[in-house]
Amino acid sequence: MKYSIGIILILSFLGNHLNAQKRFKQEVFSQIDSITNVQYGQALNLKGQNENLLLDIIIPLSDTMKKRPLLIFIHGGGFKNNSKTGAYSSMLCKGFAKRGYVTASIDYRLGVEKSNSNKDYAEALYRGQQDGKAAVRFFRKYADKYGIDTSQIFITGTSAGSKICLAMAYMDEAEIPKEIDQQKWGSLDGVSGNEGFSSKVHGVLNEWGGLIDYKWINKGDLPLFNVSGTADKTVPYDSSFDYHGMKYGSLILYERCLSVGVPTGLRPFIGAGHTLDNNRIKQDSCIQSMAAWLYTQLKYHKTNNEEGVFRWGKEISKFDSLNKVEQYPKDALLFIGSSYIRLWENIRQDLDYQHVIHRGFGGCNFRDVAYYIQRIAYPHNPKAIFIYVGNDIVASEKDKSPDQVLELYKYIVKKLREKFATTPITFLEISPSEKRWAAWDQIVQANELIKSFVASESQLYYIGSSDQFLGADGKPLTKYFRDDKLHYNIEGYKVWGNNIKTKVKEIANK
Repeated sequence: MKYSIGIILILSFLGNHLNAQKRFKQEVFSQIDSITNVQYGQALNLKGQNENLLLDIIIPLSDTMKKRPLLIFIHGGGFKNNSKTGAYSSMLCKGFAKRGYVTASIDYRLGVEKSNSNKDYAEALYRGQQDGKAAVRFFRKYADKYGIDTSQIFITGTSAGSKICLAMAYMDEAEIPKEIDQQKWGSLDGVSGNEGFSSKVHGVLNEWGGLIDYKWINKGDLPLFNVSGTADKTVPYDSSFDYHGMKYGSLILYERCLSVGVPTGLRPFIGAGHTLDNNRIKQDSCIQSMAAWLYTQLKYHKTNNEEGVFRWGKEISKFDSLNKVEQYPKDALLFIGSSYIRLWENIRQDLDYQHVIHRGFGGCNFRDVAYYIQRIAYPHNPKAIFIYVGNDIVASEKDKSPDQVLELYKYIVKKLREKFATTPITFLEISPSEKRWAAWDQIVQANELIKSFVASESQLYYIGSSDQFLGADGKPLTKYFRDDKLHYNIEGYKVWGNNIKTKVKEIANK
């Protein structure tokens, strides 16, 4: 069969496009190549000697992409031990290289003064982040040589290495701990090498690390993904203890990011300890979660002038104004959510319940609700709260994983509980739709995770309604949806209201 040149070009484009869809998320290269013991700098160590700083570079073999994202790994070991060639660093760097990244594992100046004070550990951290910044500058200097896209440089590490990454990303000049001897160790950027190039990075993957002060993270700061075992006894998952002054672990950093509008994610390993118990299965799962999240942060999936949570400022200001003029009785129900709530114009009639505080802002996702939840809910004293948000998994390149949806919902519940200790809170199941049918399996997983979570907590509820909108063939009934194949039409809202109104009243009267 003969094909025209035009058809061949189209088929070639489609093939490359499909490969691009997989690249960076899944392993698309079967082999990797490495360049070892490359010197990226030199700096004064605790022994008073100039130490050569080395790194290894791992790249996908036979890759034709000219500019690729870079992921730099910094090893753990309490600032005293280990090196760039550990088993986990190898697994992570190879895993990301097979996904199409350029990866690197670096050594840095080890050692803590004999007194083992918090000051000594802070200075060990300081030296480490100086070296980490030098490594970033090295790759900017030699970006063409190694095929690196300097607008997409990310850092990760384990334990002490992650603490270094966090300091690199969030410690500013004004935040340098006072006890650090800058006269001895130099400026924040240090003089470890490659002066004249930027040490800026574009995101952090924190693996069981922590910060001295969570308030170093502020609006406009870098995206942060956190992984930790919830039973970690070395570095806190939360803030229940500290590691030589580094007190704030993954959960606290995740919540801080949500509160200031910084893109973030959290993957807790329930019951796992430090290093995820050195369990290869858990560590591989960790790498998969990080790769899935980092995929959503790549510039290929960003829109111009993306504002994240702040794009909803005007809508939330309207709610602020309504809160000042509207008065609701004690039996009012608060409905919060995305366009399914916003477009429910007949919500009171369909639920047969007149006192409804209607707070939907169309297109929002769970991260948006998490950021604004206090402004939306705290001005009221509702008898019960109902939440529907359906825009986190939509069959797009920026979809969150089901476990990320769960963590966001848990945070929203936590913030609501700070004001409403015993008020019933109900999750309204995410609906199927023809437009997002390709993501239905993932949506079902998210629904099930939240359903299991609410079953473990008092005064949390879950109302399912999917079966009302699926036909005998198991697919969405188009008669209940608007022409956009996503939102309910008037008849669909009637069905939804009729299906849930009895349960809504029962929960309100708990």
